[in-house]
Amino acid sequence: MRRTGAQLFSLLGSFAYSPLGSQANGRDLIHDSTVEKIAKKLNKSPGQVLVRWAIQRGTSVIPKSTNPDRIKENMHVFNWVIPDQDFNVLSNISDQERVLHGEDLFVNKNDGPYRSVADIWDHEY
Repeated sequence: MRRTGAQLFSLLGSFAYSPLGSQANGRDLIHDSTVEKIAKKLNKSPGQVLVRWAIQRGTSVIPKSTNPDRIKENMHVFNWVIPDQDFNVLSNISDQERVLHGEDLFVNKNDGPYRSVADIWDHEY
């Protein structure tokens, strides 16, 4: 069975592309002082903390790296958890935003499973 992009998106659920932030968009989370403080406390890299945070909140993560050491590092996020207090601190970092809202790709106001951006994000948008 061939699926449309929206159907595949539905199967994937929520996912994070570029979960470490982007300097081009003005928000570089990997160098955020809160992230760095928690990473140091947990003896992890800021990148590992951000990837683990996204996984813990139920988001599929697609980290991008061309650096072999970072790719290996990104694989070591499954055998530990961020403590609740630190998880809540990370969840409340200001200026978090979605880079891809999905409206241009998945919303069809007349036909289809997603009639609004709110439908895509389970009304968390």
